[in-house]
Amino acid sequence: MWRSLFGRGSDEHAPSEPEPTPVSKPFPDRMRAELRKVSWTARGAGAVLPVAALPELGRIEDVLIPLVEHLRHNPPTMDEEIAVESMVTDYLPTTINAYLSLNPQYAKQVRPDGRTPGDDLLEQMRMLEQAIRDLAQAVYAHDAQQLEVQGRFLSSKFTRSDLEL
Repeated sequence: MWRSLFGRGSDEHAPSEPEPTPVSKPFPDRMRAELRKVSWTARGAGAVLPVAALPELGRIEDVLIPLVEHLRHNPPTMDEEIAVESMVTDYLPTTINAYLSLNPQYAKQVRPDGRTPGDDLLEQMRMLEQAIRDLAQAVYAHDAQQLEVQGRFLSSKFTRSDLEL
């Protein structure tokens, strides 16, 4: 009994069947949930963050949320999915959490270059915003390219000369 409590040995009461794997949520739903986590974390720590951080996060969300919703009806390529997921689950939360993990006294200290860790946070968030805008533009351009290819196909398929017998 004691061995099973500490992960050593088997417990004769353990279930014999493996637990079913949970059904994965669609990509846009997972990204929206992750984005909500980041948003709640930042807003919950709003008093600790630099004043301009929450408006910057809002600008990032203004690009990410419509992009994620767009992907609901226009499935992303594998590269697009990886890029969006990296932004939402890694780059943005890592940036915010790195600042939040600082000692509050250090976060307000001005370095010899005249900058504070809060300045670094804002600069990184602006870089992320621009990267997310570029990513969104690339996703939307890819969709436009697909539409153009479909238009050429339809034009060649259904022009008057193709329909003549």
